[in-house]
Amino acid sequence: MSFARWQLQVSDRFAALYGRLGNWLARRLRHHFYLVLALMISVFAVVDAFYLHKLFDLRQTSFDTLVRHRLLTTPPDPDIVILDIDEASLAQLAPELGRWPWPRQVLGDVLGQIQAQQPRALVFDILFSEPDVYNPDSDAAFDAFLKDCRQCYLPWVRLNASQDGQSDLRAARVPGAVRLGPGEATVAGILPYFPAGLAAGRLGFNSTTPDPDGIIRKYGVHETLGGVRLASLPARVLQDSGLKLASLPENVLLNWRGKPFSYRYISFADLYRDSLSETPKRPRDELRDKIVIIGSTAPSLFDIKASPVADQFPGVEIVATAIDNLKHDDYLRVPPLRWLYLLLALGLVWATAWSFYRHAAPEKLARWFGLSQVFLLALSYASLNLSHYYINLLGPVSFSIAYFTLAKLYAFATRHALEDNAWTQSLALPDTAPRCAELAWLQLVDERGAPMSEALLDKLCASLPKPIQAAAMSLAGSQYSSWRMLEGGLLFSHLAHPDAKPLLDADTLRSQAEAWIAATGLERYRLCACSVQQAMLNAELPARAVWQGLLAQALAQPVQPPTKAEARV
Repeated sequence: MSFARWQLQVSDRFAALYGRLGNWLARRLRHHFYLVLALMISVFAVVDAFYLHKLFDLRQTSFDTLVRHRLLTTPPDPDIVILDIDEASLAQLAPELGRWPWPRQVLGDVLGQIQAQQPRALVFDILFSEPDVYNPDSDAAFDAFLKDCRQCYLPWVRLNASQDGQSDLRAARVPGAVRLGPGEATVAGILPYFPAGLAAGRLGFNSTTPDPDGIIRKYGVHETLGGVRLASLPARVLQDSGLKLASLPENVLLNWRGKPFSYRYISFADLYRDSLSETPKRPRDELRDKIVIIGSTAPSLFDIKASPVADQFPGVEIVATAIDNLKHDDYLRVPPLRWLYLLLALGLVWATAWSFYRHAAPEKLARWFGLSQVFLLALSYASLNLSHYYINLLGPVSFSIAYFTLAKLYAFATRHALEDNAWTQSLALPDTAPRCAELAWLQLVDERGAPMSEALLDKLCASLPKPIQAAAMSLAGSQYSSWRMLEGGLLFSHLAHPDAKPLLDADTLRSQAEAWIAATGLERYRLCACSVQQAMLNAELPARAVWQGLLAQALAQPVQPPTKAEARV
């Protein structure tokens, strides 16, 4: 057996099983399935909102997509400059300084010249955890530089909190820690080696913890352990400018300024060469009042992280972004609107369920549902572009799409079993139950012969009396070639007792249509066909053949002559 034939057989068996499942559900639940499904989705939404926190909270992949494709982003602060020990610096200075790490006196000499320009802060994104045993004089010179530097800030590494109990380092003894109340706790961390840096107390932890998928989205601002508050490096830098940590959350969602290398970068090699030159070319005040961050973008030094905006993002620029966010107080906020999100999700699910239950037109339902989802997603996207708040509507969208998808699958599987019109009713009648089958065809076109739109047809249908309205079905927009003759029309089908008065009447339908045209001011439309056909259903001819004959007669009806009002126009 060929693979193609095997595929066809599997497809046929799946289609048959899908159809049988649909018929089985239709016999037991009929249209109540839509309400049962809405109840099940609603229960899951409530559980997720208060216990699971999977869809209503920040959804990582969707959030990353919105952030990565923002049209409007806040520009990076021009007063934040990165002194970059990049790959080019490592290569150019290797003949003179050797491989990294270089003697620390080199950093002190270059940064001493920057300090003379009176920068606002010199922030190290380099951990000095151990002495350079091969260059003790160099370490001594760098320690002396730190002692005289009033703008220098050093990082320390905050290790995993699970190791706090095994550490001998007390949180209260970390330089720069602030005592808030009684209590003692130890903290797992690695402090810098240099005594002058420790004595100055301008220290902050610089440990970014990625989310479970390995992507950095948040930055720790401060942490409280045993009545002691520990500040992060960005927070410690801005504390001296009046930043109040008590008003900030422990973690902030970073408001990225764009792709990597959005900030101003200065290559360390360029600054080093210029500092040794007899005739320096760089301005002597180019870094005045700047926050200078010393770090590395060289891949060989392994300070590259994954972020929502790029898979490879320099760690030093993450520090710059955190400082920028805290300085301008524009980190991303996620408003605690869980109740509102839950109510919106339930409203969307039950509105869609009621539309399915009440047999809303499939095309119209799909159109309005799609527009509602696009609107909610656009609102979330706009919140990231126009503000520093993230209105996370992905939860309500996810629940409503899940409901709509399952409901459409059920509707497709039961589309024949749940049909409720005169045609299907007649097929279910016993042969001994005669009925009168009525079928009418109404068509309107404009002065160019173009058919009436589906929206106008729906409005015309809504103006008809309720019994006639219930028998109507609009045809518009889906036919091709010669079948377009069916567009712009209303098809009516009705099944009545032989002794009952006919529901459908050509004069009534014609007058109703003309009255509606006059009331709405759509005089450019005219009634080009209005045909009513009737036949008895009995055992002599199958019901299907009777309806087909009525439809053929209705379509073959000659064009109706214009009314006097139409003739005057």
